[in-house]
Order: sequence, then C-alpha cells, then structure tokens
Amino acid sequence: MDKIDLAIKIARKSGYYLMQYWGNVGEIEQKSSFSDLVTLHDKNVQKMIIEAIKNYFPDDGILAEEGVDERATNLWVIDPIDGTINYIHGLPSFSISIAYFENSKPIFGIVYCPVNNEMFLGIKNQGAFLNGEKLKIIKKRNLNETVGSIGFFKDFTGKFITKVENKVRRIRILGSAAISASYVASQKFDFFVAKKANPWDIAAAYIIVSEAGGEIVNFQGIHSNPLKKDSFIFSNPGILEEILKITNEIGVKK
Repeated sequence: MDKIDLAIKIARKSGYYLMQYWGNVGEIEQKSSFSDLVTLHDKNVQKMIIEAIKNYFPDDGILAEEGVDERATNLWVIDPIDGTINYIHGLPSFSISIAYFENSKPIFGIVYCPVNNEMFLGIKNQGAFLNGEKLKIIKKRNLNETVGSIGFFKDFTGKFITKVENKVRRIRILGSAAISASYVASQKFDFFVAKKANPWDIAAAYIIVSEAGGEIVNFQGIHSNPLKKDSFIFSNPGILEEILKITNEIGVKK
C-alpha cells in the first residue's frame, strides 16, 4: 500500500464518518479548559486512522492529538478533527489532518475538509494540490490586496486585528489552523498567523504551503519546526516582512 494513497483513503473514510454526526455529536468532554473540548468522534477517528496505518506499517511512529506520542524514524502526525468546536456547533470549518515525516523531514501531508470535499495534498519536491489541481502562490506586494486569517489566542488576536484591520481587505477567523494554513496555499488567504500551534494542527499544512511556494516562519522570523509547538506565520512571500513587522509592533516574539 502506497502511504499517500493510504492517507487519502483513510481521510475520506474518516470524513464520511464525521459527517454522520456533524453538529449532533452527543457527549462532549472537557480537556484543559471549557474551551478545549473532545468528542467520542475525535477518539473514534483517531483510532480508525492509527489502526489503518499500523495494519500496513506496524513499525511507523504516531504523534496524534488525543494522547498518542510514539516517535520513530518514520512518523505520522495526526489530527482527527482540527476544529472540534466548529464540528460540535455544526460549523463547516473542520478537517482531518495527516502528515508523514522521515528523519524529522516532511514527506507529504493532506488536509481534508469533508463539508466542502476539499482534499489538499503536499508532496516533497512534487508540489501542492487541491482536488488534483496544482497550487502555486503568486507573489503579492501590498497588504491592501490581501485577505488574511488568524487563530484565536487570548490577549493576542484582538491586538493583531487592531494593528492590521486598516491595512488589509479583510481578516477571517475560521477556527481550524489546518484549513486556514492550507488556504494560503490555494490563495484563498494570503497569510495565516497562529500565536501557538501544536504539530498536529499544522504539520500537514506546513508541507502543503511549502510546496505551493509559501513562506513559513515563527514570530522571530526563523523557519518554524513543524514537529514542535511554536508560533507560525504562513504567508505569501511578498508580504511576509509586513506581517512580521506587525507582530513585532505588538511586542510578540514567540
């Protein structure tokens, strides 16, 4: 079984499963806070994905949101539902994110949005694709031509929006880092800013945006490591310096 084919197959299967309970999830569990939630369906999809991987590649490692950290040279990074709160509330911006790394280097990543049937795929040295169509970011030079997105983070999101709202066409908050970042690759967004993101949130989108010609750095302007929790800016390369300037004005370095 080819690993990319397997990832696409299990993402579609997971998406089909999730659509049966979208907006009607049943029991909800609280993790670290009232805004950090998990459902039975997060756990079921994660189990479904891991079992499929282990069936074909039993020696591969797994790093997944719901409590699995088994690192190995060949490593799968999984978020069964990126955008769980959206999923709970019947909002369309949620996705399944699956990335694959060898020796800590990204090989491929997929982000699947089942509501819109959008399958993003990035493959090392082969490009990025949306439903089979190749993606290529065209440079923009001015923020006033852009639409950007930001993740929700207390004491940061509002400050960033205040700084940028008169410089861009619009700012959107989707509630899914994987989708928001992937939208940079497809030029639906020109940048996505995350104050803090876990590997499973962005690992697949990292490969997709990189292969589409985007830039990815942390708030210090250093290329981010997708296997570590960090700040992330996914950007059209022509406006990256302007976005970094804004985060610096806020006084945020990490």
